[in-house]
Amino acid sequence: MGAAIRARRQSAGLSATALAERAGVSQPYISQLESGKASPSINTLYRVANALGVTPQDLLPDGDDTTVVIRAGQGAARPIEDRPDAALARFLVGSPDSILQIQEVTVDPDQDLGGYFDHDGEEFVHVLDGAISVRLQGRSPIDLGHGDAVWYQATTPHQWVRTGDSPARLLVVSAAVPRPRTHG
Repeated sequence: MGAAIRARRQSAGLSATALAERAGVSQPYISQLESGKASPSINTLYRVANALGVTPQDLLPDGDDTTVVIRAGQGAARPIEDRPDAALARFLVGSPDSILQIQEVTVDPDQDLGGYFDHDGEEFVHVLDGAISVRLQGRSPIDLGHGDAVWYQATTPHQWVRTGDSPARLLVVSAAVPRPRTHG
């Protein structure tokens, strides 16, 4: 992922400092991402992608575009935000040229799903276990329990909040029209 961030930054003619300012992170953190010494949270991945004018999928390693099989427990979960009490998300599908990005998000009672964020495309959230409240900026909260789902335009600033005393597990499907890839 670090090489993809560096390549996109350089092709955009941005310094690491300029990218850091656009993404709301520090320049040393951008250097750590590019060198592979740090792994971004989901939120930071979206912020860096938005700052570069690409989708998060554009920054993920290429995969086989014909079939993807994900076994239970396969793939590392990463925090949603850069903080110790952040909920965890595991990318199930998402690579350059993909329209879909699919994540399994788990949040324990002592973890947080983060603040408002937005990104290109559409989003579908299905509650597999537990309960959450989906907050779309300027609208009333949407309370969801086991088996419930919601779809919305992801360009609307949105936030998920775990409700109740139980852990929650979500299937999150984000879709965006892939941007043309440049080679060279």
